[in-house]
Amino acid sequence: MDPLDRPRPLRRAAATPSASAKRAILRMDLRHGDPERIAEAVRWLLGESGLSSEERVQVLGGVLVVEALRPYWTGDRTAEQAHLALRTADPELADAIEALAPMLLGHAEVREEAGAAIEAIEAMLRAG
Repeated sequence: MDPLDRPRPLRRAAATPSASAKRAILRMDLRHGDPERIAEAVRWLLGESGLSSEERVQVLGGVLVVEALRPYWTGDRTAEQAHLALRTADPELADAIEALAPMLLGHAEVREEAGAAIEAIEAMLRAG
């Protein structure tokens, strides 16, 4: 049975996929794969990554933003110009990106602030 077809147990996934799972991923022809099969592979990879649910959502949100803008962020275009081109081509997708981007940025800023706070506490404990 293909490891990607097998139901996953309800536990936190290992940090690295098994050798047989890696071989199954490498055998996949993603260039000719259907969207459902590719989506399943992405879900499986995220599940095997060991990332938390929040981290997986962050990864997917970031990928969505990048993929939505990729066709428009070319040459000398700025991010703003790419977004305006996306808005012209697909206003609904542009709305979704506008809604996601601040949330992704906010989560990244919170993680940075939390890391800085932990470093400050550790420094105080070492000094004190």
